[in-house]
Amino acid sequence: MTNPNPECSREDCRFAYGGGSTTLVAYIPIYDKNGVNTNPDKNTTTFEVSCGSCGRMWVGKTCMGETTYENSN
Repeated sequence: MTNPNPECSREDCRFAYGGGSTTLVAYIPIYDKNGVNTNPDKNTTTFEVSCGSCGRMWVGKTCMGETTYENSN
């Protein structure tokens, strides 16, 4: 997992990841002649992240290997 707050200057930052849900759409792999999947899994996983040091919270979303964070407080 990645740090949702890379600019934090506190030495004691500790992030907890919890809860979550994933969309459930069937992305059946379809391969071209070179074996490349042309129909990748585009489901989105949403989860909560909290910092045990400062109390800040974020909502994280991962889709196709890319994770983004939004402040939730």
